Amino acid sequence: MSSRRGVNLLERPFTSATNKARTWNGYSAYNPAMLTKMADIYRVCYNYVNKNDNGETPAMRLGLAKGPVAAEKIIYFGKYD
Repeated sequence: MSSRRGVNLLERPFTSATNKARTWNGYSAYNPAMLTKMADIYRVCYNYVNKNDNGETPAMRLGLAKGPVAAEKIIYFGKYD
């Protein structure tokens, strides 16, 4: 549920009272390949960047990372260290 609400492209279509039960896909992607790219970015950020109250990421708890990773390193592939 959090990924669906966190990424606008993954939201379900919604209706309005004045629209006679027609749905509107205002934030839908025109290219379905964009959904997989956005889901991958969200997954990596969730697992390696977002910390809980103890300062750990899910990847740290599983032993996949030694510490949180900066979002800039992920986005720019570490080119601007």
